[in-house]
Amino acid sequence: MSFKYRFILSFVLLEIFFILLIVSVNFIAISDSSKSLTKDKIESNITFLEQLLKIPVSIYDTGTLDDLLKSTEDLKYINSIIVLDSTDRILSKKYNFKEEKIEQVLQNKENRELIVNDSTFEIRYKKMFEEETFLGSILIIFDTSSNTKFIKKNKTNTILIVLVEIIISTFLSYLIGSRLTLMLTELTQVAQDIGNKKDVSIPYLDKKDEIGLLSNSLDNMYKQLHESYINLKQLTIIQDKQKRELEQANKSKDDFLANMSHELKTPLNSINVISSVMMKNKDATLNEKQVKNLNIINNCGNDLLFLINDVLDISKLEAGEINLDCTTFNLHETILNIKDMFEPQVKNKNLEFVFKYDENVQIIYSDKQRIKQIIKNLLSNSLKFVEKGAIELIVKDSDKNFSILIKDDGIGIDDEKLLHIFDRFKQADSSTTRKYGGTGLGLAICKELTTLLEGTIKVKSKVGVGTIFKLTLPKNEDKVSNIVLEEKVKPIEIKSDTPKVKNSSIKSNIGKEKVLILNNDPLTFIDFVIKVKDSYDVNQIDSLVELIKEIKENKYLAIIVDTTKINQLDLKKVLSFIPSNLILINDEKVEIEQSIIEASMEQFVKPLDTNKLISYINTSKDNNGKV
Repeated sequence: MSFKYRFILSFVLLEIFFILLIVSVNFIAISDSSKSLTKDKIESNITFLEQLLKIPVSIYDTGTLDDLLKSTEDLKYINSIIVLDSTDRILSKKYNFKEEKIEQVLQNKENRELIVNDSTFEIRYKKMFEEETFLGSILIIFDTSSNTKFIKKNKTNTILIVLVEIIISTFLSYLIGSRLTLMLTELTQVAQDIGNKKDVSIPYLDKKDEIGLLSNSLDNMYKQLHESYINLKQLTIIQDKQKRELEQANKSKDDFLANMSHELKTPLNSINVISSVMMKNKDATLNEKQVKNLNIINNCGNDLLFLINDVLDISKLEAGEINLDCTTFNLHETILNIKDMFEPQVKNKNLEFVFKYDENVQIIYSDKQRIKQIIKNLLSNSLKFVEKGAIELIVKDSDKNFSILIKDDGIGIDDEKLLHIFDRFKQADSSTTRKYGGTGLGLAICKELTTLLEGTIKVKSKVGVGTIFKLTLPKNEDKVSNIVLEEKVKPIEIKSDTPKVKNSSIKSNIGKEKVLILNNDPLTFIDFVIKVKDSYDVNQIDSLVELIKEIKENKYLAIIVDTTKINQLDLKKVLSFIPSNLILINDEKVEIEQSIIEASMEQFVKPLDTNKLISYINTSKDNNGKV
């Protein structure tokens, strides 16, 4: 082959090489720019929708969400939108995606690309946060088919350009390619500036080719974003105003509830106290029917007082006004007291009461009253909803925590309603309030208090089978005082703030009959001690340990035991040491086990009638020589 042809061939090959190189670079630039624009467009829309939906999601405003999603129907590049709350429950949706069912999309919550036939889709999943609080999430399906078609079309055009340019001129192809590359670079920079929310001037709007189409698309997108940004700012101002109004309305509601509750409690307490006093009918001026009516008034008043207290508690919890009063105490004793309180009520309904306690759980540091409130609330619920079967109170050890299980064979709770069981004013059924009573605040209060105590409360239930509540709380053993841990080995001693009082005038009481008082309340017995000091040798103690010691070492005419602050389980343990001359002083509000009552000769109820007690001791002494 001659040099001429070799030169021509070399020039043609070089020409083809440069044309292919330049056009390939141009095609890659177009493709990358188009994808970048699509990506920026998607990210911009995601950011815009996230800001737009945050407030409606945070206040569960489904109406606003539906309206916002409806306004996106004209956006062809958005195929479907699903809005989820923090528990992945669908709040609103616009779902037109035919290639996958909504269940499949929700199961695979991740960013991915889907190609179906000639169509392409971008599936994006975005979580929404307000500061560090997780509000919910959005799942958006973008239709990127137009972009894909554009790239394919551009590829075909590029090949034609290559052929034409090879035929026409390598130099001309180079100039066109360079010009095209320059224009695409400018448009890419414009797209980036739009993504960074800068004011831009879009070039090549008058062109009719692909660059012009791309430029006009950028211009339309820029105008839409700018308009949406303005609307978003206006909407944000309106929503901020509505939020402030809602917060003010909520505060006014809380203030009203608190004020009304206090206003109601004052006369209600008076009604309860007066009816309680009149029920005793000390002057015998009331007949049986009147006493019964007073009892009804007193019971209804107490029920109403409990409801008002629930409203007060929920208002204080919502306002963050409840402070914990944490102390070191024996959980075993506390649970036993609750058990002794509920066991008679359970048996009165002909139900079985099962009690199990892990002895490893003893001294803890927490708010005793709030723990009692939670347990009593849960037990009251079980007692209310169980018609037959059993109620179980189980305490288990769990390393640094302890758990309390309350099981019952009650009516159970439907799975759908179980999700809202701890919501305010919610009960198992709309007819539950009418049949069983209550406000539906009890479990909400339990949930809030458990959170304050840094614990958890869970529930399992099946309709017609029963319900299990599991309360898990920390022991806080690192805060338990060493002094209380040492006292753990003496569980039957009574913890009382009252100093030990003993009769010191032994010499003056020689020859007198002895009376022993287990005294937890000096004010109750001061009148008795003064009136009998000349007739009897009175010895006052404040613990069951000393009671056993005194009974073994001395003989007493009467043994008087104030049961107010005594653990009844411990009292039952020492009954075998106490002679038959036992007199109980009880609080009418505290249920006393029948076995303890049967072991005593007589019972007196506070406020103590001193003269009646002295008369009983004197009469019994005169008749039998002993009480």
